[in-house]
Amino acid sequence: MFLIRTVFWLVILVLMLPTNEQQQSEVYGTAQAAVKDVSGFCERNPSVCATGKDAFAVFMHKARFGAEMLMSFVKGKTGFASGDGGTSAGAADMDTLQPPSADDTAPATAEEAGKQSSLDQAAVAEAAVESWAQAPVTVEPASVEATNSQNTLNPVDLLPAWSGPHPAGT
Repeated sequence: MFLIRTVFWLVILVLMLPTNEQQQSEVYGTAQAAVKDVSGFCERNPSVCATGKDAFAVFMHKARFGAEMLMSFVKGKTGFASGDGGTSAGAADMDTLQPPSADDTAPATAEEAGKQSSLDQAAVAEAAVESWAQAPVTVEPASVEATNSQNTLNPVDLLPAWSGPHPAGT
């Protein structure tokens, strides 16, 4: 099915290609005008570009945070550190993980606290969360008690489930 779709779109693309010199020059000129228009967009709309840059920065920040969280989860589940060449993470890795101190997450001065953008606040929140996001996850098997766990059902549990009235004639 993929091959049929690919062939279909390639046929459509070939049919849309210009065949003579005049059509080719029109397509080339239109492409040049479109590139010039797109390249001058930020000069005409600086506020839109600034907002777009901020939104992209927030997106990248969230994507990086999500990737780091996923990697720490995978490292914790597998027991492998990223740069140890396949050896399991040991107690030395646990010693290096320390929660950030209050000085690390606080702004330098009160003046800077009033000027923080949403990106700075997100960075502070990330620094606060970073300590637990990198903590390894330990999974232990459930313990099985040595006591006799058989015959623990009470009489109500042993009653058959209700099946409703029987149809007429049965």
